[in-house]
Amino acid sequence: MYKYLILSVCFLFLFNCKSSEEFTGFSYDPPNVTDTQDKKVHPQHRRIIGAGNPVVWVSNNFESARLSDFYAIDDSTFEVFIEPENAPINNSPWYAFKIWSDSTRSAVIRLNYNNARHRYVPKISTDDSTYIVDMNKAVYDSTSKTLDFQINLSKEPITVSAQPISNTKSYDEWLMKMSQHSYASISEIGISKLGNPIKELTINETDPNSKAGVLIIMSRQHPPEVSGYYAARYFIEELISDSELSKQFRSEFIVRSFPLINVDGVINGHWRHSAAGIDLNRDWENFNQPETRAVKDALLPLLHDPMKTVYYGIDFHSTNENIFYPIEQSVKTFPDDVTQKWIPFIKQDNQSVRFVTEEFDTTSPISKNWIYKTFGADAVTFEMSDELPFETIEQVGRSAARSLMKLLLDEKSKVR
Repeated sequence: MYKYLILSVCFLFLFNCKSSEEFTGFSYDPPNVTDTQDKKVHPQHRRIIGAGNPVVWVSNNFESARLSDFYAIDDSTFEVFIEPENAPINNSPWYAFKIWSDSTRSAVIRLNYNNARHRYVPKISTDDSTYIVDMNKAVYDSTSKTLDFQINLSKEPITVSAQPISNTKSYDEWLMKMSQHSYASISEIGISKLGNPIKELTINETDPNSKAGVLIIMSRQHPPEVSGYYAARYFIEELISDSELSKQFRSEFIVRSFPLINVDGVINGHWRHSAAGIDLNRDWENFNQPETRAVKDALLPLLHDPMKTVYYGIDFHSTNENIFYPIEQSVKTFPDDVTQKWIPFIKQDNQSVRFVTEEFDTTSPISKNWIYKTFGADAVTFEMSDELPFETIEQVGRSAARSLMKLLLDEKSKVR
């Protein structure tokens, strides 16, 4: 008990106890992020930990879990210590753990991160439901960057996580559901660093004797970015739907989608990186990592197929706001200015949602720039807000798919 208390006090004043350590939680890109040679990763120790009296238990022994240590600060306050897979790293401090108690009680949980600041509102999941912690009742310490919130505990475990957990099992179930349509198919395009399959979902109802456009979709290069991942899923579901618009689109366009690229990171509860300690969305120039190489190798044959032309690419992500990162309008693409034409339709269809747009040049080694440099097509990084409600994510994803289908069909009609 006293051991736990002493250690917890040190962590409570983390920024004072460790003021000489290099800061590791960057809001965007840390130094040398484009060096995508393998880096050392520190796997978390999978275990069950108990603290306090009566004992409160936590576990990180499940897929997508992330918990480094657990301490009792006093009889009612317990600290969860969260470390990233390696550092320096973007400030995306994912956490996920199960918690229960030997007796029914309430407890204050403190989330403390290794030189990062709190970002994700806690989600509490039981067998029956998921609810979001009321941040008006939580306490954020701007000095220690920790968050305190109260939960009710019993002998039945509940799950506390940064976002609702969407693991590889639910992904595979979704893929199988999509592939029940005759025009949708799943293929294994490669193997991750840890030997997990990287999968592609292809949608193709085009006439093989006619020229087809191609739409490329990517998602979840960064494991915690669940809102962007679900936007991609709803977007794809709309493309697969039985609407007349979707049927017309599928007769003219092939969809090449890679909805979960960083499979190792998802399985192991990583903050951002792959099992090689790399930000995969900075490896689209050197292709040092098996995940990016797999997607590249799957798409490159399109260059030599005169019957197929890449028209557009989308890479779905999440951040603290809804933001589009288009290629600068001054850069000529084919078709030209698709993103700039598309965004007003998305805004019109989702007037209650605030969107921001920030154009970039094509110098950085990210997926959208690789699509442009390889195929000459326009592309966008499509970021959804971390805390956007799921019903809004679905509305945005589906409506964005509908407006893009209309836009791409119109663009293709101009070149016949």
